[in-house]
Amino acid sequence: MVALVGPEMDRVVHTENAVGGPGIVMVVGVNGTGKTTTTGKLARVLVADGNTVVLGAADTFRAAAADQLQTWGERVGAHTVRGPEGGDPASVAFDAVKEGKEMAADAVLIDTAGRLHTKTGLMDELGKVKRVVEKQAPLDEVLLVLDATTGQNGLVQARVFAEVVDITGIVLTKLDGTAKGASSSPCSGSWGCR
Repeated sequence: MVALVGPEMDRVVHTENAVGGPGIVMVVGVNGTGKTTTTGKLARVLVADGNTVVLGAADTFRAAAADQLQTWGERVGAHTVRGPEGGDPASVAFDAVKEGKEMAADAVLIDTAGRLHTKTGLMDELGKVKRVVEKQAPLDEVLLVLDATTGQNGLVQARVFAEVVDITGIVLTKLDGTAKGASSSPCSGSWGCR
């Protein structure tokens, strides 16, 4: 399996912007894959390494998504930019990058709403978020979060998301699940108890 994955490949998440300013990372994927948690954990690692981080809560559709990301920000010491529930996610992403630049942050992590890759309108909206962010600065990473138990559908998701937002990396979550789809422990799962 290691040979198939290619151990010589670069596995670094690039959070340093080549043109100065904060490194900008956008996190995308379908509903329920763990995008917000992945964003929070990435922020934790970056802050622990001495970086200043701005979180962009561009998931304006899921109830409490911005609250969840803000809780992560408070836990790890990152500033969170959010907008009104149901608001324009591209606007939130734009504001996050703008504040990141004004604060001279090291990284801006943009958490986007989960969206089915089969819904053209939602995918078009994701493309808009990317274009709006790139008006201020280039994206350094676009991470696709996939549920590792998805199987072949994960490849389809990757193809469609790559066409819309030029995926630069993949994050696999829920690797400790089983094919049964259930667990005997209420604290199992890729992130454990909270």
